[in-house]
Amino acid sequence: MGHMDGNGDENPRIHRHTLVEMNLPVFTARRDAAHARAADILRLEIEKGDREQRAERYESCLRLIEEALRCTERSQMAHDSHLMHYLRLLRDTLKAKVALVHHEITLVAEAREFATILGEETVARLLTARDVFSDSERHVLGFMRGLLEFGEPLRSRDTEERKRRFSEDDWRRFRHAAGEYEVYYSTYGR
Repeated sequence: MGHMDGNGDENPRIHRHTLVEMNLPVFTARRDAAHARAADILRLEIEKGDREQRAERYESCLRLIEEALRCTERSQMAHDSHLMHYLRLLRDTLKAKVALVHHEITLVAEAREFATILGEETVARLLTARDVFSDSERHVLGFMRGLLEFGEPLRSRDTEERKRRFSEDDWRRFRHAAGEYEVYYSTYGR
C-alpha cells in the first residue's frame, strides 16, 4: 500500500521498484542458470536411461523452469512480457509431460492387472516398450526443444538489456551469483 498525501490521493510506493533494481543481478543470474540447466537436460540428457529416470529428469526441468519463472517475476515490474509467456508455456508443457510419463509408468506397472481388460498382446507391448520413448513422449519432447529454440533469444535479449544497466557492483554480484547457481543447478537431473 502507498501512503496518502494531503489531498487523499495515494502515492505509489517505490519500495518494490527499488527491490527489483537491487536484486536484478542475482535474479538474472539465477534465472539464466536455471534455464540453461533445464535446456541442457532437455537437449542432451533426457533420452538417457529408462522411463523412470526420464521422469525424474522431466521433474528436475519443471523445478528449474519454475525457478526461472519465479526469478523473472520477482525481478521485473511487468508480468505480461513475451519472456513470461514463454516460461509459462514451457512450465505448463513440462507439467503435462511429467503427468504423461507417470501415466505410462503406471500403465506398465499395472499391466498384469490390465491383461484381463486389454488382452495379453496389448500387455506384452506395454512391457516391451517400458524403457523406450513412446510416440507421445517423443512428440512432446520435440515440441519442447522447438520451444527452447524460440524462447532462448527472448531470454538472452532480456539478460542483455538488464546487463546494460548494471553498475560495477551489479556485475560483481551477477558473476558471483552465476557461478554459484551454475554449480548448484548442475546437480539437477542427474
